[in-house]
Amino acid sequence: MPQAKNGIFYGWYIVLTSFLIMFSAFSIVNSLHSLFLVPVTSELGMTRTTFSIVLSVGGLGVAIASPFMGKLLAKGNMKLIMSVCVIFAGCGFMLYSFAQSAIYFAIIAFFIGVCVAGFSNIPISIMLTNWFYEKKGLAMGLAFAGSGVGTAALSPILTTLISNYGWRTTYVIAGVLIIVISLPLILFFTKKNPAEKGTKALGADRAQEEQANTTQAGLTLNEAKKSGIFWLFIFGVVCFALVAGGVQMHIPAYLMDIGHPALFAGTIFGLLSLSNTVGKLILGAIFDKFRTTGGILFVGVCMTIAMVSLLMANAKSFAFIFAIAYGFSIVIATIGPPFMTDDLFGKKDFGAIFGFVQVFFVATSSLGVIVSGLIYDLTESYKVAWIIFLGLFILSMLCILIANGMTKKKRSNVEEIVMEESIEVI
Repeated sequence: MPQAKNGIFYGWYIVLTSFLIMFSAFSIVNSLHSLFLVPVTSELGMTRTTFSIVLSVGGLGVAIASPFMGKLLAKGNMKLIMSVCVIFAGCGFMLYSFAQSAIYFAIIAFFIGVCVAGFSNIPISIMLTNWFYEKKGLAMGLAFAGSGVGTAALSPILTTLISNYGWRTTYVIAGVLIIVISLPLILFFTKKNPAEKGTKALGADRAQEEQANTTQAGLTLNEAKKSGIFWLFIFGVVCFALVAGGVQMHIPAYLMDIGHPALFAGTIFGLLSLSNTVGKLILGAIFDKFRTTGGILFVGVCMTIAMVSLLMANAKSFAFIFAIAYGFSIVIATIGPPFMTDDLFGKKDFGAIFGFVQVFFVATSSLGVIVSGLIYDLTESYKVAWIIFLGLFILSMLCILIANGMTKKKRSNVEEIVMEESIEVI
């Protein structure tokens, strides 16, 4: 196993750096922005649908930038790109403090979304895919767990700041935190690949032997686009992205709507974040052991338990069950796309393929936020949305299982042909 001079493989420093970026910048922009929903809409007279649309514009920025960022990060100076993006994202969050209208929010949200594509999931996934052939699931689980820990740790802090100083001041403080925590880490610790440290990826020697078979090397983006398996996988991603975007951003508001106090809603949201953190470690280990199939089955069972419990969350016990089960299942939204993209389509053109996948994931995740808000405004209840989302999640898991099975069968057939040709030559 490749090691640094002090005996620690440098890839684990990449994991720690990624964890802290997700802890600070990503959790603030993504999960914790929901804490501003009630105070912003109350003061500015927006409907929840309007604010949800504003948040979705940020997702649109991520979606539009993702394919470009995927290629740029894979070929360009990753450290520079990430640094510029995290600075602009922090400044953008501060600019929210001057907002007087939904249009202003939307413009800033789009700008921040473009930056998010350049400092979070895509560059982190590229780095971890480059640094880890073995224990990749564990590495991704640890790295992306940062968003859950950050949400749990920073949620009560931002909630208190909003209560004591108002949402405008809190936006400024949150923007400063994004830059102060993430920028030094990016400047001093990020390395795109092991070659920048003069070492090899974890498990690289074994991987090179496997890649002697071209079926293990992977597809290019253009080759993937011509495959029905790829589009079935994309459809599966789209379905669970709708669930990821449509549920989590509305949890605090939903719990307060059904009679729970704000403190309890905050507690459940914090527990969800903690279970999300543990869930990422569990799913990472399952991915390493059982690959895509095992991971999909695990999150499918957990999500079913979660959504049924959410429908009965008037009882506090079911609210707690929801928080744990949902936290375990929705981790598929962070670890799933990069791991499964690599598992199904290989490393040959990972940055470009994953960037392309992110377009669909982020766009439909943002649409999920709108759908939930719209259903609430029409029915004054979220329960219809929860039932729809459960069905979509089950459908998504089935699509990905089928795509994975077709991929394995295709690889097996090609390997048999290669083996037969080798025997004939002998």
